[in-house]
Amino acid sequence: MPFYDDWTKSQFLSENGYALPTFSNNTSDPSVYGREVAFLSGLVGAFTAAIMTYVRASYPACRFEVLYPTDVNQTLFNQAVNFPSSSWTPSALTVLKTESFGFTFGRNLDKAVQSMDFGDPRFPASQRSHLVGIGDSTTAWLKEAQMAEGKRFESVVLFALDQFCLVGYGLPLPEALRRSLGMAF
Repeated sequence: MPFYDDWTKSQFLSENGYALPTFSNNTSDPSVYGREVAFLSGLVGAFTAAIMTYVRASYPACRFEVLYPTDVNQTLFNQAVNFPSSSWTPSALTVLKTESFGFTFGRNLDKAVQSMDFGDPRFPASQRSHLVGIGDSTTAWLKEAQMAEGKRFESVVLFALDQFCLVGYGLPLPEALRRSLGMAF
């Protein structure tokens, strides 16, 4: 986990009076490391805010979105550090975009839906987007895209246009099946 560059270590020591502990995995309990989590999350928030300020100096009407991969941020520790909720707010970001390629390619639509729902209710559907990794016909990417469309997000983005073209998918994409079957016993 990349928390240990010299600047980060010295800033943490200066602000807290002790060295940043070594986290050897991402399963640490964030409630045990309140100062550390707040500091590291604050760095992410400050970094993105600095980028937005710099860009707005030249392009005042620029819109900003954050791409948040929920599959690699499943643990509470990663969520606490990598999603600076005090900085990434609906007033600061135009769009919160989620993606979960690991869930898509693992054929886990339940987890993909959890990705789409991440951040609710702070970000309304009009400020949400979902990035879907295109794969072959054995993965659930098309169903995931249809599910994201059903949530009425600001956008649903397909990633890997080269795959789309190489496989030869047709346009427009097929609509989701809307069939049901009732059986009496």
